[in-house]
Amino acid sequence: MGMHTITLEKTAKVPKKVLFQLLTDHDKLGRFFDGQYSLIKKGKPESNGIGAIREVSTGLFTVQEQVIDYKENEHLHYKIIQGAPVDEHGGWIKFNSLNAHDSMIHYRVKFTPKVKGTGWIMKYLFEKQLKKALDNLATYSEEHWQP
Repeated sequence: MGMHTITLEKTAKVPKKVLFQLLTDHDKLGRFFDGQYSLIKKGKPESNGIGAIREVSTGLFTVQEQVIDYKENEHLHYKIIQGAPVDEHGGWIKFNSLNAHDSMIHYRVKFTPKVKGTGWIMKYLFEKQLKKALDNLATYSEEHWQP
């Protein structure tokens, strides 16, 4: 079974710190992603930082994701530590400024499915969910940000 990779980019007409704050507010990620999210362990230096564990309930699965790297307004790296139909799963989110009011999110996910032959469908479903979430995030941030 091979490793699968999803790489997405999304621009938004807001500063990168706005996007970073929204994507690192673990308790409120359900605004953008399908499922219910909750912070079950605080991280450092911020409660949503390194070591933070969030629980994600999608209806089919309840998984736990742990933040393993975090630099405020720059990047977030997490991995699934429990409950997923994958052996390995890592997510990397990087935030770049395009100018004073526009930003880009770079989102990459790598995973290895537990069941041989299911990687293609998992990739399709993950990618579809991530695209929708990033679109939701961009729309929400642009509608709610006050310069």
